[in-house]
Amino acid sequence: MIFQCFSENEWLYPDTSVTEQKGAYQLHTAKGAGAAVQVLTDRVLAAPGKAEVRFCCDASAKLQVTVYRLDAATVSENSAAILTTLDYDSVKDYVTRKAPFDVYDITRPLTQELPAGRVGVYIRVMAAEDCPAGLFDVKVKLTVEGETVKIPMTVRVYDCTVPKMGKQKLHMINWLKYHEMSWQHQVQYPGAEYDRVLDAYLANQIEMRNDMLMVPGGQPLRDASGKVVDFDFSLAEHVSRRALAAGFSYILGDFVARFHVWDQPTHFLLWDGEVEVASLEGYRQLKLYFEKLWSVVVRNGWQSQYMQCLVDEPQFPNSEHYRILSGICRQCMPGVKINDPVESTDLEGAVDIWVVKQAVYEKYIEKYRQLQALDQEIWLYTCGFPGGKTMNRVMDLSTAAGRLPFWMCWLYGAKGFLHWGYNVHNPEVEKDTCYRPEEEENPGIKYPAGNAHIVYPGKSGPDWGIRAHLQRAGAEDYELICQLAQKDEQAARKLVTTLCTSFDDYDPDPAHFDAVHQQLLQACEQVNKTV
Repeated sequence: MIFQCFSENEWLYPDTSVTEQKGAYQLHTAKGAGAAVQVLTDRVLAAPGKAEVRFCCDASAKLQVTVYRLDAATVSENSAAILTTLDYDSVKDYVTRKAPFDVYDITRPLTQELPAGRVGVYIRVMAAEDCPAGLFDVKVKLTVEGETVKIPMTVRVYDCTVPKMGKQKLHMINWLKYHEMSWQHQVQYPGAEYDRVLDAYLANQIEMRNDMLMVPGGQPLRDASGKVVDFDFSLAEHVSRRALAAGFSYILGDFVARFHVWDQPTHFLLWDGEVEVASLEGYRQLKLYFEKLWSVVVRNGWQSQYMQCLVDEPQFPNSEHYRILSGICRQCMPGVKINDPVESTDLEGAVDIWVVKQAVYEKYIEKYRQLQALDQEIWLYTCGFPGGKTMNRVMDLSTAAGRLPFWMCWLYGAKGFLHWGYNVHNPEVEKDTCYRPEEEENPGIKYPAGNAHIVYPGKSGPDWGIRAHLQRAGAEDYELICQLAQKDEQAARKLVTTLCTSFDDYDPDPAHFDAVHQQLLQACEQVNKTV
């Protein structure tokens, strides 16, 4: 059995060729952060087989080594400028391969049984905050059905530190979809199994450096005539308690309204889809909703840790309705911060944290910069639109398209990052990765492969996707860039713009990224020495 090591910033495939490894593979990391290597062998199992991994490292190093197996997921259609396409010629300039193809996007715990197929592993090394700086040897021994290979690595730990959660600069949210979690793991609230799975997802989000969690919304309670008379926030309260106990800094209340058509002026209640926000009945229900919810927040003492979301992506034509909704919320929840993904610049005073789609920010960059100059907090997000080469965490763009958004966050002065797609899947999770959001209403609509998820349902919780690992790494990058910029902003800007100057202008080459990332670590170490 021969093997070859590959960068964590490179896609691997079941047909990737390997040549016998020569010498040790070197990883580079800061303290309080990690680095990974992918290892692909030439061994192909005809049926599930047994595997064993052992590793050792320098006793003086405070390194944590975790080994996962690599599993493939299928990209059935390529990412297009809008949604997906099977016309490869129209997208070949920016996608990695012609669909359909399989790619190693899944990392699962390396148990005693490997699935049939190619044998590959993903090795992540994390350095503790108090790990000494220096060069350390790590030896991993992989045994597959009695055949063993030794995988030598060296880990260069730099004298700079990524702060632990709670002290970080970057805020981050990936929406945990509770209904999806329930059906994927066959658990229902309330119950001990539900809590066990929920806690696993919360732990995964914390490890991914998410510090904010959107919790479920209230459920309307109706009288015999169908009139909304109350709201049940029991699940929201339950999830909030467990999230804050798990280490989240903030909880966010779910959306309450949305437009029917994006270019119309009206927002409607989510639970009563024909009731306008600006109507008397809309006000009655919203007042009932927000006052009941605020009583839950106050009773638990969460006022300083709670934010409210109102509408997903308010547009220019319905900005005035958003302002009315914001006013009702602030009247009923005094002092609450409003945090929303927005596609309008006309919301001054109605939203506290502007979470702006990358393409919208760049289109209206001068207005958003003016808002930032007025101390308005701006975050960035990516989602299913726009497509094409634009940076996004999808499976047929380069890995740089999923890691570099955090470098762009720093470049644009954004304080946070959001993505909606964390754990949303089609029923055939691994074989059908182009999410179909509305199969009955809009048959044929598919989101780009992997846009709806970066984790996969495992036996006892979520299993990391490669893009989830890269998202955590990108969040760590952001912290290092901030540290360098605090001492030498020109040097930080030069490194960032070496790789990217906009969400459409970036270098997808993994070798170039690795080289620049190493320069970032060296620069952070150097400025620490000169303090």
